Amino acid sequence: MLSGIGAAAFVTPAYAQTLDSAVAQALATHPGIEAAKAALEVSGEQKNEAFSRYFPQVSLNSAFGRMYGDNSTSRGLSVTRGSGYSYLGEGSVTVSQLLFDGMETPSRVDAAEARRKSAGADVLDVREILALRAVQSYLDVLRTARALALIDAQAVAVGDYADRIAGMVDDGASDETELQQARDVKVILQGIRAEYKGQFLAASARYAEVIGAAPPEALNDPPARDAAVPADMAQAIALALAEHPAIAASRLQGEAASHDVDAEKGTLYPDFNGELSYLKSDKEDVIGGEVEDARALVRMSWNFSTGGEQFARIRRSKFAHKESLARTEEMKRQIEQGVKLAYSEYNTAQDQLTLLEERRQLNEKLFSAYEAQFEGARVNLLKLMQADNQLFNTKLESLNGRYRSMGAQYAILASMGQLQKTLGAPAPVTQAAAGQGHEQR
Repeated sequence: MLSGIGAAAFVTPAYAQTLDSAVAQALATHPGIEAAKAALEVSGEQKNEAFSRYFPQVSLNSAFGRMYGDNSTSRGLSVTRGSGYSYLGEGSVTVSQLLFDGMETPSRVDAAEARRKSAGADVLDVREILALRAVQSYLDVLRTARALALIDAQAVAVGDYADRIAGMVDDGASDETELQQARDVKVILQGIRAEYKGQFLAASARYAEVIGAAPPEALNDPPARDAAVPADMAQAIALALAEHPAIAASRLQGEAASHDVDAEKGTLYPDFNGELSYLKSDKEDVIGGEVEDARALVRMSWNFSTGGEQFARIRRSKFAHKESLARTEEMKRQIEQGVKLAYSEYNTAQDQLTLLEERRQLNEKLFSAYEAQFEGARVNLLKLMQADNQLFNTKLESLNGRYRSMGAQYAILASMGQLQKTLGAPAPVTQAAAGQGHEQR
């Protein structure tokens, strides 16, 4: 495949893969996305679990067997032993409805909802990171394939030069030193090819891991995204701080921690529950006979830890909330730094690409001049070969510079949290994201 993709790198047949389709494939198949989506579903069920406390709880109990009883009834009815044996059948049903718990349940529901939203933002952040990795692997495969094609073409030219110089040596028109220099250029080129072959294989391995399949025989050059990249870095930072999913996830974690504090404070108050219950028991009259008990009541329970457990949990929740706020501020700084670094890399790559293009153009003119001088017998074939090889080196450097600049542009979009949107990637579909929770009840 290596030789095939190197030769096909300049060809764009109808089935050539595009960057957008490669990213879409990565987002649709990578297990990292599935793990993040599963975490989102978990958080959705945790919200449903917390919300279920609003609904009545039903308790059913039944028992059947044989019993021995010695109580006031048996002693009053029996003139011999004062006790008795009986078969026992008993059943009860209790319905309990929460009335008030110090706002603990609403706070825990709000905390679970905030964590569900945070998990949703985490899915977007994981997708954003994966999209950038997919872009980088795609560009790296494309860059190394283009480079191999360029190297292979130059190897043919260098081989031709070396053969011609070897023929001139045999004819006495050139000396052995020129032939050795020509062979040295050839060996250096073979070393460059070996290096790029290794780069291509490594890039292909990264591509397969991210995209989920080996690189196809042909890849299309992605379009420039100049319109999507703000010219003003300050504008990009503002957009990143407002919309980046990593910041949203961190901020929602802080919101959840705030609701946790309120929930722990709610444990200081008594709980009130409405209760309906019905009990029916059947046994011999000698130890009590049939019993039927129906009740409707309000039950209060107030648990208070004398060792300070509740207050410790409140303080712990407050510290966790404080930590979440600090993490959010830290995340904002990291995102801002990421945008600045991405712009710095892009500007540097652009400046270097301009210089590399100028150098390539100069070497093209230089090579043309050497060709004219060679035709006029003013320079020998070795000089022409060296000029051609120098032009090749500038072409290779310019190619690397072009893909570096392209990758830096996409890195800016990822640092802003806008890469998926720019590439038109489909939004993730999950039960939690679709709102399948207690809202549907």
